[in-house]
Amino acid sequence: MEDNLTVGAIPPNNVPCLSTLRGTAIFASLTAEEDNELLSRCHTRNLCAGESLVDFEDLSKDVFVVQSGEIRAVLRFTVGKEAILGTFRRGDLLGELSAIDGLSRSASLMAVTDAVVTVIPYAVFHDVLEAHRDVCLGLMQLLSRRIRAMNERISELSFLDTKHRLYNALLRLSRLRGDGGRERIISPPMVHAELAEHIGSSRETVSREMSRLIREQVIERTSRAIILKNPVELSRRISRALEG
Repeated sequence: MEDNLTVGAIPPNNVPCLSTLRGTAIFASLTAEEDNELLSRCHTRNLCAGESLVDFEDLSKDVFVVQSGEIRAVLRFTVGKEAILGTFRRGDLLGELSAIDGLSRSASLMAVTDAVVTVIPYAVFHDVLEAHRDVCLGLMQLLSRRIRAMNERISELSFLDTKHRLYNALLRLSRLRGDGGRERIISPPMVHAELAEHIGSSRETVSREMSRLIREQVIERTSRAIILKNPVELSRRISRALEG
């Protein structure tokens, strides 16, 4: 599980997949020879947008590395109701919990866009952990970051009302625009229903608040992005809500 911990552009789906796993943080210490040996024991899976990689409570224990596209971890409560736990992009590792504890999948993994993943079989993953201390350390650091992110989300749900959770989600899901200014962007733009799933709210509530933010010129929405024109103001509002 992951809250969106990597930030960056998603490479086009026609970009060739990496021929290495060393671009993934926990495998960065492997030599080229070790990396090639690991890859020889793995295989590639191509996914179409909307296709499931694994389902909730699935008994599979393979680990995945995203090579291109975007994968989302979700929990579905009822038909049409789901919570987004995290979004994974190129170089991200996912599915590691079941490989560690041997239990069923704790969430569903679904391709948001066309995607390619490297599938690391359970036995191969454990062979690497047993042989490489640095990989084990990298895995522990990854899990630590995800626990910290989960704690932040729990705090958000406990102490912030809906609109302030939306402000926090906009800041968390955005990245600096890259032109030297302070504006941040979410590109491609997320629909209101998707934002609602991130904060545990309804589409209608998110739509009303997004419209208000646009009127106040705090954000702008185009066909290509949600632009946070004044992210500092969003941060101020969150701070005031926490202090009050």
